[in-house]
Amino acid sequence: MTNRYYCFMRQVIARLFNRPEKGGNGVDLGHLTRLVRRYTVEQQQVPKDFLDLVALKYIAAVPVAPKGQRFVIDRKKVEVRLE
Repeated sequence: MTNRYYCFMRQVIARLFNRPEKGGNGVDLGHLTRLVRRYTVEQQQVPKDFLDLVALKYIAAVPVAPKGQRFVIDRKKVEVRLE
C-alpha cells in the first residue's frame, strides 16, 4: 500500500468511528463541549450560560434547542448536554 492510500483510509475510518453527537437542530454537542472547556481553561472559570460564550465570541449566538428541550452546561463535568 502506498502512503497516500494509508492516509486516506485512516481518514475514512476516523470519520466512521468518530461521528459527532448531534443535538437538536444539528448542533454538535461535542463541539460545544470543546468550546466550553476551552473557555474554562482560558477564563479560569466555567461559563454560567451560553451568553458568556457569545460575549467573548467563542460562539456567534446561543444555540437553539429543539422544542421542549434545552442545552445545559454541566458545571461539574464541564460539558454540554441536551435536556
